[in-house]
Amino acid sequence: MTETHTPSTQSTEKALRYWRPEARWYSDIICGAVVYSSRFVMRVMNRLAFEGMDRWKAIFETRESGLLSFSNHVSFFDDPLLIANLGQWRHRAVRWIPADHINFFGSRFKGFLFGTGKCVPIIRGGGLDQPGFSFLLDRLRDGDWVHIFPEGGRTRDSEGRLRTPFKRGIGRLMAEAQPTVMPLYHYGMHRVLPIGSSFPRMGKRVRMRFGNPTVVDDAFLNAHRDTDTDDATLWHRLTDWSCAELQALEQQVHPDGIPEL
Repeated sequence: MTETHTPSTQSTEKALRYWRPEARWYSDIICGAVVYSSRFVMRVMNRLAFEGMDRWKAIFETRESGLLSFSNHVSFFDDPLLIANLGQWRHRAVRWIPADHINFFGSRFKGFLFGTGKCVPIIRGGGLDQPGFSFLLDRLRDGDWVHIFPEGGRTRDSEGRLRTPFKRGIGRLMAEAQPTVMPLYHYGMHRVLPIGSSFPRMGKRVRMRFGNPTVVDDAFLNAHRDTDTDDATLWHRLTDWSCAELQALEQQVHPDGIPEL
């Protein structure tokens, strides 16, 4: 999510013309097909190991607000290949996720497929005052699950290291929706689907580590603001906080450098 300017009405209408977020009779069928095929790729063709899954499962039993999960972004299909392994298969239970409007909504078929899969078109360089971002904010306020990649795009590091600085959209979502937030860090997707590859490889190992959930409430926000802190400054501080959380997980996964899996 980037924030350089407000998109024109014409560019916004073009970006949204194939987007239909409403659930339809076939939504469960498509979501189920994507979820189970993703699980086959990650659990049968490859090996996926979770660290701290108990913390993730506990969120769904205790949370009283929307859920904002965020992770590093390595391959073109981190979602759905990885994220599909974290939830259920029915349309109402899977995550909402921002997606580049050109790559994922550039045609009627893409709009149909990815819109049904709860992708939300985001105009790169279009700022935070655009319909897709407002939609995600509303979903969090309504108590839904939203997953984002705050790096704003895939890392180009050969070993998948984090790309910084993060985009401040995550800070605004935290400040205005006050969700429960959960950082996730994964390692190994750069070998499953290297940059330039069209199809996933087999026989690779991927690790995903869950951080600690944090409830964003007034006390949490007050700890990150001063008496004269404006909204933009608060968003930046929360963005820095989220970056630090993922960097800590990165060090936990490979404290002595990037390991061979």
